[in-house]
Amino acid sequence: MKNKRDYYEVLGISKTASEKDIKTAYRKLAMEYHPDRNKAPDAEEKFKEVSEAYEILSDPEKRQKYDKYGHNAFNQNSFSGSAEDIFESFFKDFSFGGDFEGGDPFADIFGAFTGRSSRGSRGETRRKGEDLQTKITISFLESVLGVEKTVNLEKFTVCSHCNGSKADSKSDIRTCSKCNGAGEIRQSMGFFTSVSTCPKCYGKGQEIYKTCHVCRGEGFEKKLVQEKITIPGGVENGQNLVLSGYGRPSLSGGQSGDLYILITVKPHKHFERIPNNNIVLNVPVSVFDIMNEVKLTIPTPYGPTSIKLSNSMNINDPIKLNGYGFPSIKGNGKGMLIVILKPYIPKMSKASQSKIKEVSEQTKDTNYSDWLKEFN
Repeated sequence: MKNKRDYYEVLGISKTASEKDIKTAYRKLAMEYHPDRNKAPDAEEKFKEVSEAYEILSDPEKRQKYDKYGHNAFNQNSFSGSAEDIFESFFKDFSFGGDFEGGDPFADIFGAFTGRSSRGSRGETRRKGEDLQTKITISFLESVLGVEKTVNLEKFTVCSHCNGSKADSKSDIRTCSKCNGAGEIRQSMGFFTSVSTCPKCYGKGQEIYKTCHVCRGEGFEKKLVQEKITIPGGVENGQNLVLSGYGRPSLSGGQSGDLYILITVKPHKHFERIPNNNIVLNVPVSVFDIMNEVKLTIPTPYGPTSIKLSNSMNINDPIKLNGYGFPSIKGNGKGMLIVILKPYIPKMSKASQSKIKEVSEQTKDTNYSDWLKEFN
């Protein structure tokens, strides 16, 4: 869609909606527009739109940024998950509570939409490993110019001893005694049959009698490695960078998960970031410098530059220096440095004050008196 609709409008909720309201609205619309159920030409596009709105509004931090800046708060990479991944994650975590052994009577409905079972049975496709998250703190200037950081990371690999089985030996893996290897529990309820994940083997159809002595039943090993992380100029506070393959390994033969690096930008004493990659800087300037039309040195993230003051300038108008703001992550140039002049009167001796008074009287400025006459 070329013009994005308001996320609250997409979900049909108010801006004061609770977390529960957001989940309820998404569940209803996701079921309505899922392409496996709705064959309308625009169903898939609406499904993606609903999923994107839910991803932003269900995250308190992202929602706060959206409420403040709207769609401008996010670049095109902010929508990190596919619509199907969000749908799967939502209903996988959905729990009805305890009347059904193994937990989730919604599992078969979920499978009907996604084309794969959420039960995790032995026949499931290879799944990606779990994603992980870490944090890196950088300075304001580093967020403008970009920086390369050497960081210590935990690198996960499939266990070299059990090869991900979590068992100490092959003889320690046996058929599950509860589901007889089926990976699921079936219960008849009149004309219907409830199918749920086996609570003992979690759908694997197997039990482990002795866990691996190397990974202690985790299925993977970890070691500390040093990696150089390139953080591009223009990165925002709270933005995530992704390091592929540094999450947990898949124990079903899929790809390893990713490591999401949360960037925290320390505030600067004088520079302040504002929307559209712009930076604001308040500059104290003496009224004498304005009168004398001096060349004023202006600090910027890229080094000092200068501007020529004029005694005819309107000091209330900001001075815009193009190309001295944040670079665009998309590579579309740079924002501006917006200079706000803050005039002040320097401290003077009584002799200097007398001279200024004498000059002022000789000038015979009538601007103020003419202005007063306009009220008569």
